Amino acid sequence: MAGQSEGDHLSGELPPNTPPDGPGRRTRTLALTLFTLRRLLAYVAAGEPDVEGLELIPASGPLLLCANHASNYDPLLLGAAVPRLMHCMAKAELFRNPLLARYLRACNVFPIRREEADAAALRAALGVLKGGGVVVLFPEGHRSHGARMRGFSRGTGYLARRSGAPVLPCAIWGTERVLPRGKLRPRRADIHLRFGPTFFPVGADSEAATRDLERRVAALLPPELRPSADGDQGDGEDQGAVDGDLAAR
Repeated sequence: MAGQSEGDHLSGELPPNTPPDGPGRRTRTLALTLFTLRRLLAYVAAGEPDVEGLELIPASGPLLLCANHASNYDPLLLGAAVPRLMHCMAKAELFRNPLLARYLRACNVFPIRREEADAAALRAALGVLKGGGVVVLFPEGHRSHGARMRGFSRGTGYLARRSGAPVLPCAIWGTERVLPRGKLRPRRADIHLRFGPTFFPVGADSEAATRDLERRVAALLPPELRPSADGDQGDGEDQGAVDGDLAAR
């Protein structure tokens, strides 16, 4: 998530994507947010959260962390559990509010325009990775709410190939019961977070690389949450992600 200078754009218009040229920093706002998230995680988890594979997270260097998306709580869970400074994309509409925009920037969150191929968001992500930072993506582009995982946007494979950064696959489940659809108050539930070994996607193009990444994330999920053989992946909700059209840029 990226700290910004006092010159941050804070008008009512959608701001430019940030950070465009490298990783952010650990701000006081981010430190307080992470402390709060860890306390919240201890409260909502029914017992200790089930976290596997933390030792597989590289201590340094560029990293593209790709996870399935079960709930709005997923980014918060990653922020509380992952020991590295992370940078996340969020829908650009959230940045219309000046106070929220300032807060999100201080947490190394940068906007993506979901209705178009957002080359600026792609450049921002590439800038973070070039500087040795961590970028978090939810390539399904929506929340599954506990349904089967859906297909990934091919823009994810393009970003992985273009950046040359290793990819860390991650599976999340149980968070859909922490923040059920339409609910704002967290509930206690069993939470599971599983990381797999880093890898470099294989394939002749972005589509093939995306399918490779998709298979590796799915393999970390329980069988009942993996994409079905007939392609029926359940009822999700559009949430936005790296648009597949970025692959054409």
